[in-house]
Amino acid sequence: MKTNYVKNNLIILMMLFTGVFVFSQNIQITFANAENTNDGSADYYEADIMIQTIDGLADFKLGSGQLYFNYNSAAFGENVFGNSAFEVSADYTSGYFLGEKSGITDFYDITAVNDNTPSKVSWAFSQGVSSGAMTEIVSTTPKKMVHIKLKYVNVALSPMVTIEDNEALVIGARDQFFSACGPFDSASTTLDCSNAADAQNVPNQFLDAILVSTGATLSNEDFELETGISLYPNPAKNNIYIKGQVAQLKTIDVYTLTGKHILNVKNNFKKIDVSRLESGIYFFKLNTKNSTTTKKIIIE
Repeated sequence: MKTNYVKNNLIILMMLFTGVFVFSQNIQITFANAENTNDGSADYYEADIMIQTIDGLADFKLGSGQLYFNYNSAAFGENVFGNSAFEVSADYTSGYFLGEKSGITDFYDITAVNDNTPSKVSWAFSQGVSSGAMTEIVSTTPKKMVHIKLKYVNVALSPMVTIEDNEALVIGARDQFFSACGPFDSASTTLDCSNAADAQNVPNQFLDAILVSTGATLSNEDFELETGISLYPNPAKNNIYIKGQVAQLKTIDVYTLTGKHILNVKNNFKKIDVSRLESGIYFFKLNTKNSTTTKKIIIE
């Protein structure tokens, strides 16, 4: 199992930070737009990773950073990086600012990924050009950094994706973000991270960043708003009723808590007989023409 946290280029960059300043104000990292998707052959969990300033921190340009993502290995398999089940992307045209570039020059390297444990993956990014070349600013308005994508081995199970913030499990998990270093006054691919010329060349470290994972939870309410489809009652005893734009549904798959597929509904979506199911928790995978989502239903 791979345990390296970052690639050599990030390690080298971090070694330049021996004289960094530490900000007393802070930054916050969150999830947004979490959803399950299907490309016609596989199921995926996808989400945006956002960053913003809090506690009165001044706007700044971002340098390097690192996050550790926990996940349900029963849903995605173990060691998702080694099994090519974890992707990180940053399309600048779609608003992900870590994808900023000039010509063929990437402003950031976002490719440093490694399995930290069988159910935790490490992702890091490093600065590739001077702060003077950058245009994107981190402010109080949440901004998209990157998009993450995990491939399911069992979409019926809860993804349980979170950012690790327990420093008893990962030393310095909340201390991995830095402002960009210089030259601050010119566009350059040769970084000057020392304070020999100007203090504005020096990166600033953010200690105890606030890492919030609540937005990683899949939202049934969002699915209902987008599709106009809802299931009720929950808990249920004999029947599950489906209301709304049922014509959008293609199929419904039902799984047990352990991931066993027990039912496939291809028509008559408005009412599903569950009277023969044992009491317990089940996952209803709803496949529409445009998306896939999973809802947890309790059978009494």
